[in-house]
Amino acid sequence: MKAKFVLITLLFTFLSCNKSKIHDDFDSSFDNNRWDATDVRVFEFENTQSEAVCDLKLHFGHISGFQFKEVPLEVEITSPDGKSEVLSVAMKLIDESGKDIGDCTGDICDVFQTIKTFQNLEKGKYKVAVKSKFTGPYLPNVLGVGIVIEKQK
Repeated sequence: MKAKFVLITLLFTFLSCNKSKIHDDFDSSFDNNRWDATDVRVFEFENTQSEAVCDLKLHFGHISGFQFKEVPLEVEITSPDGKSEVLSVAMKLIDESGKDIGDCTGDICDVFQTIKTFQNLEKGKYKVAVKSKFTGPYLPNVLGVGIVIEKQK
């Protein structure tokens, strides 16, 4: 009985930790940890209420010791009114001293980078398409890519 109480308490604690997060989606379905040049990852979400200032962050998961300091990406954001905006993003992964920028555990690293700030995140359905602009046939050592929408603190 006491163990159930502790588990339930922990569950509620974890669920209530980040109330500023509106949406979080991560796609880790990369064959052989390769992101093919023609592969576009699409994320859709519906914002159910108008929000104040919010950040759109890219989440990039990679194997530690990535061979490139940054990864060129293209992000297309389609808002509820159907208007699209295309952003060129240089996802920084390695600092000037050669160390991983992201949060690394073992050989897995996660990097979050704000790519757009919405002054007013309107209600409605959004679509975010992310494409690698790496010049080769595929980008190696990719564990996943995703988006996070958060209210600014």
